[in-house]
Amino acid sequence: MAGSNLRKFKNPEVLRKFSFQRLLEMVGRYKGYFDRMQFQIEGATEETFDYDRLAEILSNQMFVGEYEELFNGFALVGATSMECFNDILRTFISRSSYAGELTDTMSTADMALLVYLHDPEELSVLESDYAALKKKSFAMRATRRDIRNLVITPAQIRDFEEGMNLIFQSKNYGNTARVTLTENDSRELVLLVRHGDSYRRQGIVMNGRKSKTIGFQPESYNTLSINRDTGELRLGIPTSPKWMEDAYCRQLGKSLFNDYDAFSAPRINDLDKIRELGRNILVYHGAAEVKSISLLSIKAFLSGDSGMCAILEADNGDLFRDMERHHFKLSSMGRIIRAKFLVKIGRSERTIILDASNRSGYDYDDFGMVVDEWLRQVGVIHTLMQNDEAIHVELLADECKIAAAV
Repeated sequence: MAGSNLRKFKNPEVLRKFSFQRLLEMVGRYKGYFDRMQFQIEGATEETFDYDRLAEILSNQMFVGEYEELFNGFALVGATSMECFNDILRTFISRSSYAGELTDTMSTADMALLVYLHDPEELSVLESDYAALKKKSFAMRATRRDIRNLVITPAQIRDFEEGMNLIFQSKNYGNTARVTLTENDSRELVLLVRHGDSYRRQGIVMNGRKSKTIGFQPESYNTLSINRDTGELRLGIPTSPKWMEDAYCRQLGKSLFNDYDAFSAPRINDLDKIRELGRNILVYHGAAEVKSISLLSIKAFLSGDSGMCAILEADNGDLFRDMERHHFKLSSMGRIIRAKFLVKIGRSERTIILDASNRSGYDYDDFGMVVDEWLRQVGVIHTLMQNDEAIHVELLADECKIAAAV
């Protein structure tokens, strides 16, 4: 478990967010360790409990090799105490056998501790599932098939799993791949793939001066999301190893359609739409509460589509305004290969990074889906189900939201 999830407990006020009785139960499970650290548990009340000393103990992590379960437990609770887990934890607890312990005012941290005390493994699964589905970088492919009524059968899942295990084994990743199928609110079919990575050896700290080296196979999670309406496949996978994207696409095509090339077409972000549309690329036409969109920077070739590159960055958060002030025209540069935007929706704002490839860098959640909708509208991305001509945005002020100050 990441050490950063324990460092948050350096602040005693973070520990006070827990219910005192639950926190007392948590430390009481490891009474032997806290006796060793001369930390008083028996007879402690909320007024006399030494939160400062507990924060110090969790920060120092003494004898972590002997008491791994204790530190892993607090680290797991710390990792799932972020506000992004609030709805996930509340929904999970409301469906559990201990739903009666849930209150409307319970903090995220307290809900995480509640789940841990009842079933640590369930909290670990919630964290793993969230981390697996929350991919900030993804690749896009598409199929020319009409898959609006696609249904994936258990037999197809088994075939996909077996095929991927053969591929993983040939790459020294083992044959432990397991595939889970779900469907999200956007009618996307989501395949969650858990698999092993390359075998590793690493030194670990034991008691006192002792240490030893252990061998293990780390686990990884990848997501494959199929949009039945657009025919697109979004792959939440790392950029390395390079073979993984093609392997997933070919095996999925074979398992679903008996066609290895079913998902062979990459969806390339057409960043030259920035040059073509100019400031009008910042227009969003839809129902979401988009407050503003601004261009922060671009990276482009000095001429043509190869050779030296230059990066243009905004001085004040609006690159178009800076270019107008300096009478600079994008037509003087070559192909744009990277762009960075700032998008504000409601009270939230995020930086969106796009490459002139089939990879993008942003969370594909509710916020990301609005970003995706905007990018399709302005023709940066469009689907094979539509006419290949880019979708241009009508610029009538009474029909669209101008998402940047002109």
